[in-house]
Amino acid sequence: MRDSRKVGGKSVLKICILTTGHQALDNRIFYKQALSLRKKYQDITIIVPDDREEYTEQGIKFLGVQKADSLYGRFKLGDTVVAKAIEVRADIYHFHDFELIYKVLKIKKALPKAKLIYDVHEHYPDMMSMSRKVPKLLRPLATLLVDKSETYLAGKFDQIITADDAVKERFEKYNSRVDVIYNFSDFAPKEDTTEKEYDVIYQGGITLERGVFNVVQAINLIKDKFPELKMVFVGPFDDAQGKELVFKYIEEHDLDKNILFAGRVPHLEVEEYIRKSRVGVVTLLPLPKYYKNIPIKQFEYMSCGIPVVGSNLPPIKRFLTSHNSGIIVDPTKPEEIGKAISILLSDPSLCKEMGDNGIKAVGEEYNWGKMEEKLLKIYERMRS
Repeated sequence: MRDSRKVGGKSVLKICILTTGHQALDNRIFYKQALSLRKKYQDITIIVPDDREEYTEQGIKFLGVQKADSLYGRFKLGDTVVAKAIEVRADIYHFHDFELIYKVLKIKKALPKAKLIYDVHEHYPDMMSMSRKVPKLLRPLATLLVDKSETYLAGKFDQIITADDAVKERFEKYNSRVDVIYNFSDFAPKEDTTEKEYDVIYQGGITLERGVFNVVQAINLIKDKFPELKMVFVGPFDDAQGKELVFKYIEEHDLDKNILFAGRVPHLEVEEYIRKSRVGVVTLLPLPKYYKNIPIKQFEYMSCGIPVVGSNLPPIKRFLTSHNSGIIVDPTKPEEIGKAISILLSDPSLCKEMGDNGIKAVGEEYNWGKMEEKLLKIYERMRS
């Protein structure tokens, strides 16, 4: 491990971040973790699927590798990513994708003093059990393989970081160095006077499992009460079958003027869309994965001072009800979603009260600043 000298006020420590499946300017990887680390460490490299071979963004060096177009392709890409990582000769390697667990130990072999951090974004066995990219008959076997290989290799890493408590508990049996870095919002919690353009917003990847169809049905149920109602979906539609079903429903029920799809937008523009909205929805369906994963969008809504309509699932209910910053619903029932939206749109004072509660909760507890402190402490601990 390098010494603790400082250059230009920043500590000398070489960090390399690896990903096979995320974008260069990923919310958690770049805007939160990398930029937080950059405040203290000056030598940071991210190896990422990208058309550009090498470039710099906000003082962080990027090395691009060819993008993969399938799960198998991502596994193969791991060899290229790890080979580049070894060339960097970093002190700490921080990787973000499940498929890399099979490859990154090559770094330890080449650089015995280097330390490895496995950043677990998801409960991957649950994710595999519901993946449409894996044939249905093979999902039980694939789920078992992911579970056993992940837990077997867990003890070989110097640090494990998870995004939620359930995954932390899963790994604590196999590694004594497991910490949660919640994916809290990096939006500044504040009330503003932005003119409202949308009544309802959903932001993030759009799929049937994340409740898009039930939300669209809910909008149809209340459009007679709010004829000018406008809902915007901000994010990529990651579900071809779901997209066909949703768009057909929109056409059949004459919802073209009520429901808009903005597509994927840069991270910095997401906040603008939220601040232009009155109510945020996060109505994930009751599937195993969503009983564990904590969706970031609820904190982004709260930080922008808008009330939330959220699923009655533990990772959502826990944060909303403790601060009275939204209404909890059964996400499988469009009528409940519609009723909650209707209550909020009909009562501006309630919207403001819940919105203010959300701002306060994020300001005091659910903010990235607190996670940044924790991340920097983890890195400082790994130096010794």
